[in-house]
Amino acid sequence: MRLPNVRRVTGVLAVTGVLLATTAGPALAGGVHEGNPVSVAFPDLDVPVGGSGVDPLGPNIWSTIGPTTLTEAKVTYHLTGLKGVHLTPSKDGGGDCLQPSPTQVTCSDPRDLSFEGETIELYLPVVVTAAKSAKPGDTGQVTITFSAKGVPPITGTSKIRVTGDRTSLPVTGSITGWIGGLGVLLLVAGALGVRVARRRQVRFVS
Repeated sequence: MRLPNVRRVTGVLAVTGVLLATTAGPALAGGVHEGNPVSVAFPDLDVPVGGSGVDPLGPNIWSTIGPTTLTEAKVTYHLTGLKGVHLTPSKDGGGDCLQPSPTQVTCSDPRDLSFEGETIELYLPVVVTAAKSAKPGDTGQVTITFSAKGVPPITGTSKIRVTGDRTSLPVTGSITGWIGGLGVLLLVAGALGVRVARRRQVRFVS
């Protein structure tokens, strides 16, 4: 079972996080939704007519209280406001997904998820695809809810924008994603006065 992307983050000054978050990586539609024991951010996504987004769509999640183990984690998606655009579960998500309609997906994780001081990017993601009938410039949103046993559901929205073709999509990938995600986490750490001073691990237990 393939694991989601995991990025290591070290706490430094909040001003550094502001610079990094605003210069690279995907935009965060609903900002950072702080919670306990985890917080969640929701990236936006551009999708080309007749194709899929460069990256899948999913929430970024990190621990806010130290060592944390989550069970029965689940992510739900509901796309609204766009014609000719649909969702499908990602083959690399590592979860069990149900799709009651082309615009709704629910994915659950059969594994226990233990982590500390880390962010998991694009957790239990979906692929967003636009048909050739979709109109460039149209925008909609995906309402995303993350939940787990004993964790109050955290809901946010990701903006979906249809572009003319794939060449108009922004450059993404491991470097820009790492920088953008790092910036957001540093911003939160600085605002809360949190300092992470030792190496921390993330593990999934089947």
